[in-house]
Amino acid sequence: MKNSWLPSIFSGLFISFAAVLGQAHAARPLNTDDANVVDPKSCQVESWVKKSSSSIERWIVPGCNFFGDTEINWGANFQSDSNLPASQYHLIQAKKRWRVLEPGDWGLSSTLGTLQHAGHASSESVNDVYLNVPVTWSMGQDRFAHFNAGWIKHQSQGYNAKTWGLALEQPINSQVIGILETYGEAKQSTKYQLGLRIWVVPQRVQIDATLGNIWGSSSNPAQRWVSIGLRLLSPPLY
Repeated sequence: MKNSWLPSIFSGLFISFAAVLGQAHAARPLNTDDANVVDPKSCQVESWVKKSSSSIERWIVPGCNFFGDTEINWGANFQSDSNLPASQYHLIQAKKRWRVLEPGDWGLSSTLGTLQHAGHASSESVNDVYLNVPVTWSMGQDRFAHFNAGWIKHQSQGYNAKTWGLALEQPINSQVIGILETYGEAKQSTKYQLGLRIWVVPQRVQIDATLGNIWGSSSNPAQRWVSIGLRLLSPPLY
């Protein structure tokens, strides 16, 4: 019973994987975005499952860069919470790269997007609009630092808030990357997570896993979460 959620995670990941292959969002699993976009004339699909003691989220977010060095993402979330009806959310965003990240230098982009409740009845509707500005520094040998400064308008709740994030990427070897980040939003608790990305096929297929929590809640297992994800990247499509 203790690990009864494990089959749900792997079945959700399998469903996302099947959806991705049927078609064949910083890259997962960071919440702190990087300044890059998917390669020109190319697409990617990111899918993941996030599980806590009280909820499970299943995400799938395709994205393409077909014009203007701008990546367009659209996606969906299917979420189940204890004692609440299942919910579905839709996301769409545009990410424009303004300064290309070069080795030993820095890059800059901006993202404008919206997240809306689109499924079953919920105790709290969601209709958010957000702006984020990611900056990435290359620190050599595939090491990167990412900083985000942003703003979100919670239209359903009637207030605005500043958002932020700080993340580090450290390669362990040619296929495995360690990640560490902290991020937050005004009026909400600050969160952190750490994990690994693994290239199964270099620059084409990547899997990831993280553990996360709220700062100061390490002794409260109800606040912890685990996530498992899959990312597929295409070569140029034309």
